[in-house]
Amino acid sequence: MNLVFSNILRFIFLVLVQVFIVNQIDLGIFNSYVSPLIYLSFLLTFSTKVSKYTTMVVALILGITIDMFLNTEGIHTSACLFLALVRPLLLRRIQTTNPLDNVQELTVYTEDIQKYALYSFLLIGAFFFWLFLMEEFSFISLPIILLKTLLSTIVSTFLILIGQYLLYQKPKN
Repeated sequence: MNLVFSNILRFIFLVLVQVFIVNQIDLGIFNSYVSPLIYLSFLLTFSTKVSKYTTMVVALILGITIDMFLNTEGIHTSACLFLALVRPLLLRRIQTTNPLDNVQELTVYTEDIQKYALYSFLLIGAFFFWLFLMEEFSFISLPIILLKTLLSTIVSTFLILIGQYLLYQKPKN
């Protein structure tokens, strides 16, 4: 029950910070190329113990919530569902000697930092590629989509990793 309550609070906190703080930041000439998204941290750190269907439902709710605030007509929902679909495949590939079944939340402290950074970078990159592809809905714009994906992935991964170091406590062994 405590995990459910903390996840609900984290969900609300990340959505509010994304909508009322991060989306209000003006990046000047980079506004059309960089989209920093920190709400993805919720899906990245979501428990590995729950079923993939539960993760998909949570991703659906998160995407719909962001789409309602940003008026983006479902592209965040689609990208969140894509991230939730790809996440178990990537988790199986990067699993270390540390079994993920014993981990409540996947953070920089529960996984090796290099592997967690790679995990975050790849999932966020897949998310942004799907998001920008759905936004442009054209393979003709592929070079711009790839540039926007790379820049947004770098910035979002950096912000999420910094945020985890600031907000999560190192577990006591």
